Amino acid sequence: MTEHFHHYSDLGRIESAIYDLASMTEPGRPFTRLVFSPEYKQARTWLWSRFEAAGLECRIDAGGNLIGTRKAMGEEAASRKIIIGSHIDTVSAGGRFDGVAGVIAGLETIHFLNKHAIELPVDIEIVDFLGEELNVWGISCLGSRHMAGLLTADTLSRIDQDDRQLAAEIVKSGGSGRPSLAPRQDAQSIMACLELHIEQSDRLEYGQIDIGVVTDIPSISRYSISVTGVAGHSGTTRMQGRRDALVTASMIVTIIRDLALDVSGQDNRHFVATTGRIEVYPNGAAVVPGEVKMILDLRASHEHSRDLFLDRLQSAYAEISHREACAIEMELISEAKVALMNEKLREHLARSADELELSQINLSSGAGHDMAHISRIAPAAMIFIPCKDGLSHCPEEFTTTEAIAKGSAVLTRTVLTLASRDS
Repeated sequence: MTEHFHHYSDLGRIESAIYDLASMTEPGRPFTRLVFSPEYKQARTWLWSRFEAAGLECRIDAGGNLIGTRKAMGEEAASRKIIIGSHIDTVSAGGRFDGVAGVIAGLETIHFLNKHAIELPVDIEIVDFLGEELNVWGISCLGSRHMAGLLTADTLSRIDQDDRQLAAEIVKSGGSGRPSLAPRQDAQSIMACLELHIEQSDRLEYGQIDIGVVTDIPSISRYSISVTGVAGHSGTTRMQGRRDALVTASMIVTIIRDLALDVSGQDNRHFVATTGRIEVYPNGAAVVPGEVKMILDLRASHEHSRDLFLDRLQSAYAEISHREACAIEMELISEAKVALMNEKLREHLARSADELELSQINLSSGAGHDMAHISRIAPAAMIFIPCKDGLSHCPEEFTTTEAIAKGSAVLTRTVLTLASRDS
């Protein structure tokens, strides 16, 4: 007889944890828990206590990742480990479930093992990766980049508008030393790294499907775009002689949208481009804008699409710059290549879903995740669960406790399978 997913989780405990963390937000601005903020530190303290209550050995590594370990047991205990991880930071005015659901699901695996006194010959690590969301330093996935050895000295030396150095903030977050530029030393002992996440799109909900087994995580490239014109009095600067940086920037935004529509239409694989975080200087009602700064976010499941887009964008820049007499500069801020999820782990996840009689499909991720970086050093895989209307990174973001429990059950069965194969 097939076991029911309820066998593996406690729905009341899941719901309580979700809402406890949701309360840790900036006052009057749900749900905002930015990395290094007081609310983030409060949530980390709460999570540490939950890790300890589940019998996990807690530590924070040099990259600021909170790690709870259930040590291997038995005479044949091996120096191997399985990681289940996600994150608890949010974007500004984000949601309750992005990242959080994955950490709580990992804890449910530990509770199941403890409840049934199941000893495993491998370590199980539950990880809250530091700062998965994009921050004021212009870099996402801080903790997983550190673990994979993908942080650079230049990145760590970045200073924000409040003169805070990124490396110093990571150290203050409780790490055991300065962030390393090398991969995790015991990476070869990681037999699997798994993550549950809300889909952040509507494919699962629309198809009434329980589980999405992720095939790949797209490349993510972020660029800073600077447009420099000449500021002037809005009443006296003639229209014919203006070098309006904001007008030029608006043309760039439209061109980016049009080119992205065209490129995505030529390739069935995932490609999107977004212009955001626009800053206008001097930003006065009676002043012709003299400078505009923007961030361009590119995501592609095939890097050929990205390269084609960038080539066409550069040609468009040259024409716009000449016509509007404004200088346009674009600089790469960060880049992550396409990450393929481990095929064998995907098969295990799919089989676990089948055994639980949960419907499933394969799908590509449109968003970036910590597993994209972890996959560079160890086998990694992800499952998605549905979220209402595909909404994410907003207060309306929602998934059901039952959906989290289903995903957690898939994780737990997969862990049991992997551990037994290692024994």
